[in-house]
Amino acid sequence: MKIGNFLGRSAKAANVVVLSAALVISGCTVAPTAQELAETQDECSRYRTPFTKLSNERDARIEKYATAGAAVGGALGQNIAKNRGDSQLEGLVVGIIAGAVLGASAGYLADLNKRSSSTAGLQRAVNGDASRDLRETDKLVSAMTSLNKCRLAQIDKVERSVRAGGDKGSAKAEINRIQKKVDIDNRVIKAAVGDLTRTRNLYIGALKQSGADTENYVESIQQYKPKVSNAQQTSLQVSKSSRPKTSNAVANLGYAEKELSAGASAHVKTIDKALDELNALLI
Repeated sequence: MKIGNFLGRSAKAANVVVLSAALVISGCTVAPTAQELAETQDECSRYRTPFTKLSNERDARIEKYATAGAAVGGALGQNIAKNRGDSQLEGLVVGIIAGAVLGASAGYLADLNKRSSSTAGLQRAVNGDASRDLRETDKLVSAMTSLNKCRLAQIDKVERSVRAGGDKGSAKAEINRIQKKVDIDNRVIKAAVGDLTRTRNLYIGALKQSGADTENYVESIQQYKPKVSNAQQTSLQVSKSSRPKTSNAVANLGYAEKELSAGASAHVKTIDKALDELNALLI
Protein backbone atom coordinates (compact mmCIF):
# COMPACT_ATOMS: atom_id res chain seq x y z
CA MET A 1 0.00 0.00 0.00
CA LYS A 2 1.39 3.46 -0.88
CA ILE A 3 2.07 5.68 2.14
CA GLY A 4 -0.06 8.53 0.69
CA ASN A 5 -3.09 6.28 0.34
CA PHE A 6 -2.57 4.87 3.82
CA LEU A 7 -2.36 8.29 5.42
CA GLY A 8 -5.41 9.43 3.49
CA ARG A 9 -7.42 6.47 4.71
CA SER A 10 -6.02 6.99 8.22
CA ALA A 11 -7.15 10.60 8.33
CA LYS A 12 -10.64 9.69 7.16
CA ALA A 13 -10.85 6.88 9.69
CA ALA A 14 -9.66 9.20 12.44
CA ASN A 15 -12.26 11.85 11.64
CA VAL A 16 -15.13 9.35 11.56
CA VAL A 17 -14.13 7.46 14.69
CA VAL A 18 -13.34 10.59 16.73
CA LEU A 19 -16.75 12.05 15.96
CA SER A 20 -18.45 8.75 16.75
CA ALA A 21 -16.55 8.34 20.00
CA ALA A 22 -17.30 11.93 20.99
CA LEU A 23 -20.99 11.24 20.50
CA VAL A 24 -20.77 8.15 22.71
CA ILE A 25 -18.90 10.05 25.39
CA SER A 26 -21.28 13.01 25.29
CA GLY A 27 -24.26 10.73 25.83
CA CYS A 28 -27.02 8.78 24.13
CA THR A 29 -29.59 11.59 24.16
CA VAL A 30 -29.60 13.28 20.77
CA ALA A 31 -30.28 16.98 21.13
CA PRO A 32 -32.74 18.50 18.64
CA THR A 33 -31.33 19.82 15.40
CA ALA A 34 -31.38 23.51 14.53
CA GLN A 35 -34.20 22.76 12.09
CA GLU A 36 -36.29 21.03 14.77
CA LEU A 37 -35.77 23.94 17.12
CA ALA A 38 -36.73 26.44 14.42
CA GLU A 39 -39.85 24.50 13.43
CA THR A 40 -41.15 24.51 17.02
CA GLN A 41 -40.45 28.13 17.90
CA ASP A 42 -43.12 30.05 19.77
CA GLU A 43 -43.50 32.29 22.80
CA CYS A 44 -42.18 29.51 25.10
CA SER A 45 -39.18 28.35 23.10
CA ARG A 46 -36.94 31.21 24.27
CA TYR A 47 -36.63 29.36 27.58
CA ARG A 48 -34.79 26.57 25.77
CA THR A 49 -31.88 28.86 24.87
CA PRO A 50 -29.87 28.39 28.11
CA PHE A 51 -30.13 24.60 27.63
CA THR A 52 -29.01 24.56 24.00
CA LYS A 53 -26.19 26.98 24.75
CA LEU A 54 -24.87 24.78 27.54
CA SER A 55 -25.14 21.59 25.47
CA ASN A 56 -23.32 23.14 22.52
CA GLU A 57 -20.49 24.35 24.75
CA ARG A 58 -20.11 20.99 26.50
CA ASP A 59 -20.23 19.03 23.24
CA ALA A 60 -17.44 21.20 21.83
CA ARG A 61 -15.34 20.58 24.95
CA ILE A 62 -15.94 16.83 24.88
CA GLU A 63 -15.01 16.60 21.21
CA LYS A 64 -11.83 18.60 21.82
CA TYR A 65 -10.74 16.30 24.64
CA ALA A 66 -11.72 13.18 22.67
CA THR A 67 -9.66 14.39 19.71
CA ALA A 68 -6.63 14.95 21.93
CA GLY A 69 -6.90 11.42 23.32
CA ALA A 70 -7.51 9.94 19.89
CA ALA A 71 -4.31 11.43 18.49
CA VAL A 72 -2.25 9.67 21.17
CA GLY A 73 -4.28 6.45 21.06
CA GLY A 74 -4.14 6.24 17.27
CA ALA A 75 -0.37 6.54 17.15
CA LEU A 76 0.01 3.95 19.91
CA GLY A 77 -2.42 1.50 18.28
CA GLN A 78 -0.72 1.86 14.92
CA ASN A 79 2.69 1.21 16.46
CA ILE A 80 1.48 -1.88 18.34
CA ALA A 81 -0.12 -3.25 15.15
CA LYS A 82 3.13 -2.67 13.24
CA ASN A 83 5.17 -4.56 15.84
CA ARG A 84 2.70 -7.45 15.74
CA GLY A 85 2.57 -7.52 11.97
CA ASP A 86 -1.16 -6.69 12.00
CA SER A 87 -3.00 -4.19 9.83
CA GLN A 88 -1.79 -0.72 10.77
CA LEU A 89 -5.13 0.79 9.70
CA GLU A 90 -7.00 -1.53 12.05
CA GLY A 91 -4.52 -0.71 14.79
CA LEU A 92 -5.07 2.98 14.14
CA VAL A 93 -8.85 2.69 14.44
CA VAL A 94 -8.70 0.59 17.62
CA GLY A 95 -6.23 3.05 19.14
CA ILE A 96 -8.38 6.01 18.18
CA ILE A 97 -11.45 4.49 19.82
CA ALA A 98 -9.60 3.73 23.05
CA GLY A 99 -7.87 7.08 23.08
CA ALA A 100 -11.04 9.04 22.36
CA VAL A 101 -12.98 7.29 25.11
CA LEU A 102 -10.20 8.10 27.58
CA GLY A 103 -9.62 11.47 25.96
CA ALA A 104 -12.31 13.41 27.82
CA SER A 105 -10.59 12.79 31.15
CA ALA A 106 -7.05 12.88 29.83
CA GLY A 107 -7.71 15.95 27.71
CA TYR A 108 -9.22 17.81 30.65
CA LEU A 109 -6.24 16.92 32.85
CA ALA A 110 -3.88 18.15 30.14
CA ASP A 111 -5.82 21.41 29.97
CA LEU A 112 -5.58 21.78 33.75
CA ASN A 113 -1.84 21.14 33.69
CA LYS A 114 -1.43 24.02 31.24
CA ARG A 115 -3.17 26.29 33.73
CA SER A 116 -1.24 25.16 36.81
CA SER A 117 1.67 22.89 37.61
CA SER A 118 0.84 22.52 41.31
CA THR A 119 -1.71 20.22 42.93
CA ALA A 120 -3.34 23.11 44.80
CA GLY A 121 -3.50 25.15 41.60
CA LEU A 122 -5.09 22.26 39.70
CA GLN A 123 -7.74 21.84 42.37
CA ARG A 124 -8.47 25.58 42.32
CA ALA A 125 -8.86 25.41 38.54
CA VAL A 126 -11.34 22.53 38.79
CA ASN A 127 -13.37 24.36 41.42
CA GLY A 128 -13.28 27.49 39.27
CA ASP A 129 -14.69 25.54 36.33
CA ALA A 130 -17.35 24.00 38.57
CA SER A 131 -18.30 27.43 39.97
CA ARG A 132 -18.82 28.73 36.44
CA ASP A 133 -20.97 25.73 35.55
CA LEU A 134 -22.92 26.09 38.80
CA ARG A 135 -23.99 29.60 37.83
CA GLU A 136 -25.14 28.32 34.45
CA THR A 137 -27.01 25.40 36.03
CA ASP A 138 -28.93 27.70 38.36
CA LYS A 139 -30.02 29.60 35.25
CA LEU A 140 -31.25 26.32 33.74
CA VAL A 141 -33.44 25.60 36.77
CA SER A 142 -34.96 29.07 36.46
CA ALA A 143 -35.45 28.67 32.70
CA MET A 144 -37.13 25.28 33.18
CA THR A 145 -39.56 26.79 35.70
CA SER A 146 -40.45 29.49 33.19
CA LEU A 147 -40.82 26.97 30.37
CA ASN A 148 -43.11 24.82 32.51
CA LYS A 149 -45.29 27.80 33.39
CA CYS A 150 -45.47 28.90 29.75
CA ARG A 151 -46.48 25.46 28.42
CA LEU A 152 -49.12 25.03 31.14
CA ALA A 153 -50.53 28.44 30.21
CA GLN A 154 -50.79 27.33 26.57
CA ILE A 155 -52.66 24.18 27.59
CA ASP A 156 -54.92 26.15 29.94
CA LYS A 157 -55.79 28.56 27.13
CA VAL A 158 -56.97 25.67 24.93
CA GLU A 159 -58.94 24.19 27.83
CA ARG A 160 -60.73 27.46 28.53
CA SER A 161 -61.61 27.77 24.85
CA VAL A 162 -63.11 24.26 24.81
CA ARG A 163 -65.11 24.86 27.98
CA ALA A 164 -66.43 28.07 26.45
CA GLY A 165 -67.79 26.08 23.49
CA GLY A 166 -64.86 26.43 21.12
CA ASP A 167 -64.33 24.08 18.18
CA LYS A 168 -62.97 20.73 19.37
CA GLY A 169 -61.26 19.99 16.05
CA SER A 170 -59.24 23.18 16.30
CA ALA A 171 -58.45 22.35 19.92
CA LYS A 172 -57.13 18.90 18.97
CA ALA A 173 -54.94 20.41 16.26
CA GLU A 174 -53.52 22.90 18.77
CA ILE A 175 -52.87 20.11 21.29
CA ASN A 176 -50.89 18.23 18.64
CA ARG A 177 -48.82 21.33 17.96
CA ILE A 178 -48.14 21.82 21.67
CA GLN A 179 -47.22 18.15 22.09
CA LYS A 180 -44.68 18.36 19.28
CA LYS A 181 -43.08 21.38 20.92
CA VAL A 182 -43.09 19.70 24.33
CA ASP A 183 -41.29 16.67 22.87
CA ILE A 184 -38.52 18.98 21.65
CA ASP A 185 -38.44 20.74 25.03
CA ASN A 186 -37.90 17.42 26.78
CA ARG A 187 -35.06 16.39 24.48
CA VAL A 188 -33.36 19.75 25.01
CA ILE A 189 -33.59 19.42 28.79
CA LYS A 190 -32.55 15.77 28.87
CA ALA A 191 -29.48 16.45 26.74
CA ALA A 192 -28.43 19.30 29.04
CA VAL A 193 -28.87 17.18 32.17
CA GLY A 194 -26.74 14.43 30.63
CA ASP A 195 -24.05 16.96 29.69
CA LEU A 196 -23.96 18.25 33.26
CA THR A 197 -23.62 14.76 34.68
CA ARG A 198 -20.66 13.97 32.43
CA THR A 199 -19.00 17.32 33.14
CA ARG A 200 -19.37 16.85 36.89
CA ASN A 201 -17.81 13.39 36.55
CA LEU A 202 -14.88 14.94 34.68
CA TYR A 203 -14.30 17.32 37.57
CA ILE A 204 -14.50 14.57 40.18
CA GLY A 205 -12.13 12.41 38.16
CA ALA A 206 -9.63 15.26 37.90
CA LEU A 207 -9.83 15.92 41.64
CA LYS A 208 -9.26 12.23 42.36
CA GLN A 209 -6.18 12.28 40.13
CA SER A 210 -4.90 15.23 42.15
CA GLY A 211 -5.23 13.23 45.38
CA ALA A 212 -8.31 15.02 46.71
CA ASP A 213 -10.77 13.07 48.87
CA THR A 214 -14.03 13.06 46.91
CA GLU A 215 -15.77 10.09 48.52
CA ASN A 216 -17.84 11.99 51.09
CA TYR A 217 -19.38 14.58 48.81
CA VAL A 218 -19.90 12.09 45.97
CA GLU A 219 -21.99 10.04 48.39
CA SER A 220 -23.77 13.19 49.55
CA ILE A 221 -24.67 14.08 45.95
CA GLN A 222 -26.06 10.59 45.37
CA GLN A 223 -28.22 10.77 48.50
CA TYR A 224 -29.52 14.29 47.93
CA LYS A 225 -33.23 14.47 47.09
CA PRO A 226 -34.35 17.97 46.08
CA LYS A 227 -37.83 19.24 46.89
CA VAL A 228 -40.03 19.99 43.88
CA SER A 229 -43.55 21.39 44.03
CA ASN A 230 -46.15 22.28 41.43
CA ALA A 231 -49.05 23.98 43.17
CA GLN A 232 -52.28 23.33 41.29
CA GLN A 233 -50.22 22.68 38.14
CA THR A 234 -49.81 26.41 37.53
CA SER A 235 -46.10 26.55 38.30
CA LEU A 236 -43.10 24.35 38.98
CA GLN A 237 -40.79 25.23 41.86
CA VAL A 238 -37.48 23.56 42.67
CA SER A 239 -36.41 24.35 46.23
CA LYS A 240 -32.78 24.67 47.28
CA SER A 241 -33.71 24.76 50.97
CA SER A 242 -32.65 21.16 51.57
CA ARG A 243 -29.36 21.45 49.65
CA PRO A 244 -26.45 20.48 51.93
CA LYS A 245 -24.34 23.47 52.96
CA THR A 246 -20.82 23.39 51.57
CA SER A 247 -18.29 25.68 49.93
CA ASN A 248 -17.14 22.88 47.61
CA ALA A 249 -18.00 24.02 44.09
CA VAL A 250 -18.00 20.52 42.57
CA ALA A 251 -20.34 19.27 45.29
CA ASN A 252 -22.66 22.24 44.79
CA LEU A 253 -22.66 21.59 41.05
CA GLY A 254 -23.70 18.00 41.79
CA TYR A 255 -26.54 19.21 44.01
CA ALA A 256 -27.68 21.68 41.33
CA GLU A 257 -27.56 18.90 38.75
CA LYS A 258 -29.82 16.76 40.98
CA GLU A 259 -32.22 19.73 41.35
CA LEU A 260 -32.34 20.18 37.59
CA SER A 261 -32.92 16.46 37.05
CA ALA A 262 -35.70 16.31 39.66
CA GLY A 263 -37.28 19.43 38.19
CA ALA A 264 -37.09 17.97 34.69
CA SER A 265 -38.92 14.84 35.84
CA ALA A 266 -41.63 16.90 37.53
CA HIS A 267 -41.88 19.14 34.45
CA VAL A 268 -42.61 16.15 32.21
CA LYS A 269 -45.21 14.80 34.64
CA THR A 270 -47.10 18.07 35.02
CA ILE A 271 -47.23 18.74 31.28
CA ASP A 272 -48.25 15.16 30.47
CA LYS A 273 -51.00 15.27 33.10
CA ALA A 274 -52.35 18.58 31.83
CA LEU A 275 -52.41 17.28 28.24
CA ASP A 276 -54.08 14.02 29.30
CA GLU A 277 -56.81 15.91 31.14
CA LEU A 278 -57.36 18.18 28.16
CA ASN A 279 -57.57 15.22 25.78
CA ALA A 280 -60.11 13.59 28.11
CA LEU A 281 -62.20 16.74 27.90
CA LEU A 282 -62.34 16.40 24.12
CA ILE A 283 -63.65 12.83 24.10
